[in-house]
Amino acid sequence: MRFSRFVLVVAAVFLAACSASDGEKTQDPGKQVGKGDCPDCDPHGGSAFEQADMGLRFYVTGDTWQVAWQFKVRHDMAREALRADQLPDDPGELPAVQEERQVSLSPVYLFDYAVGLVDQQVIDNVLREVAVIRVSQAPAARTDLFSQERLDRHEFALEFALDDLLRPTRETFYNREYPNGKSIEVDSESSLSGLDSGSSLFPHNVPRVLTQGTEAAAPAMTAELEATADSMVPGWRQAKYRQFLFANGDVVYWASGALWPFYVDSQSGYGLLVGQTLAER
Repeated sequence: MRFSRFVLVVAAVFLAACSASDGEKTQDPGKQVGKGDCPDCDPHGGSAFEQADMGLRFYVTGDTWQVAWQFKVRHDMAREALRADQLPDDPGELPAVQEERQVSLSPVYLFDYAVGLVDQQVIDNVLREVAVIRVSQAPAARTDLFSQERLDRHEFALEFALDDLLRPTRETFYNREYPNGKSIEVDSESSLSGLDSGSSLFPHNVPRVLTQGTEAAAPAMTAELEATADSMVPGWRQAKYRQFLFANGDVVYWASGALWPFYVDSQSGYGLLVGQTLAER
């Protein structure tokens, strides 16, 4: 699907729409202001996701999208090594061995995302929409862009649940040990972009709606993902994005109307949204 449906993000929506989780204001428990953690949202309006202009609407069963992902492969190396004839007589004089982490990049893999269920749940005394999203490795039809290596021989899929503030509530791992799935509860105050709750290879980096974003031009990418964007996302260089910066160093770019971040630079790798299909309501 062509990426041209993405339009300019409405300016200054996140600061006005949602307060950062670390700076939430204490309010009268008997007075409902806004929609839970989104104080400027209409409590009788649509989802916080929609009111904060993250997307044209919250997820609908049948929504799908694809993400090209390039893993960061880390190698711990000792920066300084001494030969036996260099060792001092006094062990206390040994210099501190400094570790440095070198990073190489994997080939680019393609992943499918599909919304399987959307329902309503009461979270922190607020009725919210919650979507269950399933991630799996996609067949790589474009051999010139994507690796044919199968990464899902042990882990088959990952499901995770998000509320309309994009706060995670649950993750379910599907692998050889748990073919029917193993679910774990996730701290709703976390962000999936910073989670390391399991060893899942399936990327699911996404900013919370509560996180303030700023307008940004097109992101700089790795050479491989830039070639993928040029081939599959026409007009991406001229589009406008909202950028999110996280304390752990992650950077996320989101295009208005998108179902998923356009570009992610996380601790585990780089992700690029290459297409989406919106289901009928």
